[in-house]
Amino acid sequence: MSGKTLKPTLSGSRNKTRKRDEKERYEPAVFRDAIITGLEDVGNNHDQILRYLCETATGKLDVKRYGEVLLDVLFVGGIIAPGGAIEGNVRTDICLTRQSHEDMKSFTNIYIQFIRRYKWLQKSLGEEIRKIIMVMRVCLNENERGLLGSATAYLLIEGIIPPNLLSGLTQEHLLKDDVAVHFATSLFRTWLQERDITSLTSTLKKASLDPSLQDIFPLGQRSLDHIEQYFENEALNEMVQHVRSQRKNNNRKVFMARIKLYINDDEYNTTELTGYIKDAIDAGRVTTPMALQILFSTIANSGEWASQESIPDDFYKELKQYCPLFKGLVVSDKLQIEFINKIQEFCYDNINFLKTFQKIYSCSTTETLLRRKR
Repeated sequence: MSGKTLKPTLSGSRNKTRKRDEKERYEPAVFRDAIITGLEDVGNNHDQILRYLCETATGKLDVKRYGEVLLDVLFVGGIIAPGGAIEGNVRTDICLTRQSHEDMKSFTNIYIQFIRRYKWLQKSLGEEIRKIIMVMRVCLNENERGLLGSATAYLLIEGIIPPNLLSGLTQEHLLKDDVAVHFATSLFRTWLQERDITSLTSTLKKASLDPSLQDIFPLGQRSLDHIEQYFENEALNEMVQHVRSQRKNNNRKVFMARIKLYINDDEYNTTELTGYIKDAIDAGRVTTPMALQILFSTIANSGEWASQESIPDDFYKELKQYCPLFKGLVVSDKLQIEFINKIQEFCYDNINFLKTFQKIYSCSTTETLLRRKR
């Protein structure tokens, strides 16, 4: 037989394990205590904290293995146990959620510089914030949740964390007691101090949040009136304007859907359609120019002619049926000019109608569509 013959051993002895086969014990509490000691030694000096993390902690401690524990301590001061409680109730005040609002940007800058130096921690940072958002109802009080929201805004602005982690704010347990709303309000306030509303709405879209923000409010508080009033009380005027814009878009979508139903209904009732349009205008849900534009474009897109290269006579016959309705809405010279412009814009946007503008205009004026009574 090939190979060496094993020598007999004394009873009770054991073979020596090679050092490379030995597994180091996982001791997160020991690592936590070491980080807390180091942080408290340097105090709440942000420059010294960054220096400690970059030079001492990463050089003497196994940061790669205990990355989650490190981030737990830096954010909440201790290890976050399953369920959200702080493990062993061991917690330091040298952490993000124990800073003042004035120091939040400076403290968040520690993460930004640290992550840029050690890129392998960037993914873990996003997962850490996602985790804390899920359990912040348990491990953080209202003020600490506000600080976390502010820090999240800074990190999102710098592109350090992905926007989709905000999708967790719609979880039912975070909607209770306005936990998600207070977090988001702090995030919005900080963002609007640094950037504009356009960049914020773009980030919310990437996070797959409803643009009207109704998803982060409790079920009984999701009316746009309530949301608008809430942001007014918080003195977030740009958010108020955003909600009003969303209300306008929602009204437009509802109006378009209803007009489409009327136009495509074989039992079309002119009286009902006229009454609905006038009620929508009087209630302020749509403006008269918008109603005229939507009505005309719906008619133009309703028949088979919408997909044909040349527009058949059937379209003009269909259009003439609605002339009395148009005439009733165009009650001023200003509206007359606006409506002509809307028809022209539609024809330029839809190439198959491009050559028909003059005929449409002629058809309309022949039927006194654009001639108001004098």
